[in-house]
Amino acid sequence: MAVIERKEVGDGIVECLIDSSNIIKSEYNENGKSLVLTFKGGTRYQYEGVLHRDYVRFEVSESQGSVFNKTMRKYTHNKLDNIDIEPLKQRIQEIKEG
Repeated sequence: MAVIERKEVGDGIVECLIDSSNIIKSEYNENGKSLVLTFKGGTRYQYEGVLHRDYVRFEVSESQGSVFNKTMRKYTHNKLDNIDIEPLKQRIQEIKEG
């Protein structure tokens, strides 16, 4: 599975670190039905009105990229500020190394 760390951080928010070719992190707000995806280049997009079932399908998929292309692109989205993904990459490496 590409999700290698999942945290429920409160207020209906789930954060996942993802080991995929393009997506590195997801942040889903179940109450607000929004999903923020961080891509490996540091770009971030917020998707609005994301149904819980679509998010669950995304999270449990063997290929988040495939579900993203088929499902998430239909949602209204906005580009957010880019971030430095080095800390996320380091955390993923730590998890992989055990």
